[in-house]
Amino acid sequence: MPQNDRRRFLRLLRRTAKGAPGSAASRNASEENAFWRAYEQASTRAQEASDAARQISATIARHGTQIDLLADRTRAAAGRAQDLRAVFARISEVFERLNIVALNAGLEGARLGEAAGRAVGLVSDEVRTHAARGGASVHELTASLGEIAEELKSLHVALDSSREATSSIAEQSARAANSSSEAERSLKEIEARIRATTGSDPATARAIAEASEHARALATAIGTLSEHVSQEVWVEALRPTLEPLVGFLGDGAAGETSEPDEE
Repeated sequence: MPQNDRRRFLRLLRRTAKGAPGSAASRNASEENAFWRAYEQASTRAQEASDAARQISATIARHGTQIDLLADRTRAAAGRAQDLRAVFARISEVFERLNIVALNAGLEGARLGEAAGRAVGLVSDEVRTHAARGGASVHELTASLGEIAEELKSLHVALDSSREATSSIAEQSARAANSSSEAERSLKEIEARIRATTGSDPATARAIAEASEHARALATAIGTLSEHVSQEVWVEALRPTLEPLVGFLGDGAAGETSEPDEE
């Protein structure tokens, strides 16, 4: 333990042993311990916030990449749907021409007479029927592809909006991470200044508070014991415990400079 902390620690022990639980020294030790606990909690929360913000940024970055890939695939699918619509339009034109050809064939067959023309007319009607069915199917497929293309277009717009929102959230998370890091650095600077000014730190504050409580309990127990037995008896009984403590206090007193006690 540093010499300044040792002297301060010993002074507080003496005051606690002599003073009441509500004495100035006891209050100072409790307040300092409470301050360092609050500091440690604030530092921990700042670290957790910084880590959480960085994790959010990393997660959003991964999702942003997936959104970009999905947007590219959606764009490609929409382009393919447009290509298919063009192909089906050409197929529809073929069925229309075939229907016209079959109609013309039926008219020519009617001029050939009843026997030959009847066979040509039946084939013409059959071709026209299948051409009409094929054309209707192509029109249905074209309409369905148009709906799919519109859905893909809407999906692409939604993905663009999601990309923008993801980018905005990523920027905000980055700012939050930077703010948390700044808070961490500020807290560390506060800790360094307090250490330099007071010579105290969280571990010492906790040790002083705990030792003060034990010293106060020991003083109370000795006072109660003195009411029932003589000093020689309880000193002899507690000698194995008291001698190391007295030696410790004596060594500390020998190295102390004369300083006024804090009230």
